[in-house]
Amino acid sequence: MLGSLIGLLMWAQLPVAALGWTACVVQSGSMRPALMPGDVVLYQPPPRDRTPAVGQIVLAQDPTRPGHLLTHRVYQVLPNNDLITKGDANSTPDSTPIRPTALEGVARLRVPSIGLPVQLWRAKQPVPEAILLLGLAALLALAALPLHSRNRHN
Repeated sequence: MLGSLIGLLMWAQLPVAALGWTACVVQSGSMRPALMPGDVVLYQPPPRDRTPAVGQIVLAQDPTRPGHLLTHRVYQVLPNNDLITKGDANSTPDSTPIRPTALEGVARLRVPSIGLPVQLWRAKQPVPEAILLLGLAALLALAALPLHSRNRHN
């Protein structure tokens, strides 16, 4: 199990290192059910020669919260190429358009739940952190146990 977890983490980082993609942990439920809190989404740099299409999920600088990023689906492309976005779980589109220069990436790959520890850490939830650390310690202890060969009885 620990090997699988490490493998998923490495697999999620391969496009980041090799292709210059961006990896982000989903923090809120605004994109449910497509993206769940704790999922890691890999974003390809946005193409500079064309605007993302309606329906694509984008990562952008949040126009209403400087210094924060926003992951929402393109709801509408305005004539000046600004984007109106909307979270799948939200009832209305976002009120502030996103300028094309604020785009950070277009979603290409989702790795479910692998970022849950990061999300819990950022939420400063000490009880889940303690449970997570104990679970990791238990997995490491199990991994360190010697394997016993089976004796075949004939």
